[in-house]
Amino acid sequence: MLRAFAAVGADVRLARHPDGLRGAERLVLPGVGAAGSAARELQRRGLWQPARDWAAEGKPLLGICLGAQLLLDRSDEDETPGLGVIGGVCRRFPSVSDGGPRMVPHIGWNAVEMMSGVQADGYFVHSYWLDPVDHAAVVATTELDGFRFPSLLRTGAITATQFHPEKSGGFGRALLAAFATGLLDGRSVVAAAKA
Repeated sequence: MLRAFAAVGADVRLARHPDGLRGAERLVLPGVGAAGSAARELQRRGLWQPARDWAAEGKPLLGICLGAQLLLDRSDEDETPGLGVIGGVCRRFPSVSDGGPRMVPHIGWNAVEMMSGVQADGYFVHSYWLDPVDHAAVVATTELDGFRFPSLLRTGAITATQFHPEKSGGFGRALLAAFATGLLDGRSVVAAAKA
C-alpha cells in the first residue's frame, strides 16, 4: 500500500500508534485478514478511537477492503464491532441455496459499475460485503454470480472500497492519486478518477 501511494506521488508514512497521525492530512485504513483480529490490533495500538475521531472531524478517510468493512457498525465475522463511522453491517456472502455466489471467497478482477453508468475494473479478495444503512452512500456496485453488492461507498469525506485500488490498474491508481492529492475532496469518485 505504501508503494502504491508513493507511485502516485503521495508523501506517505505508516502510523503504528496515535503519535504517527500527527500532521497527517489523510488517513487510509487498508487491510487483508479477519475483522476481529484487525479491530483488536487497532485497539491494542491505540488507533481505534483516533480513527473514529478522525472521521467525526470530517477529515478525509479511505477504507480499503477489510479497512472499509471496519468503517461500518459491525461485522458478521465473529460479531466484531466496527468503528461505526458509516452506518451498516459487513455481511458474509449468503450461501448458494440462499441466492449467494458460488465462488467465495471472491478473488480476482470484476467490474466496478458506478451508479453514473461508468464502469471500471477492480481487483477483489473478500468473503464479506458492505451493507450500508444509507444506500445513497453507494457509488458503485459489483455482481458476483448474480449477487450484486456495493463495492464503493462515499459519505462526506469517507470513501470505502471493497476492491483493492492498489491492485486495480489505472482506475485504482487514479483513485489513490485523487485521494492523496485532495482531488476527491467534495467531488464524486467518478469525476475525480477521470480528472
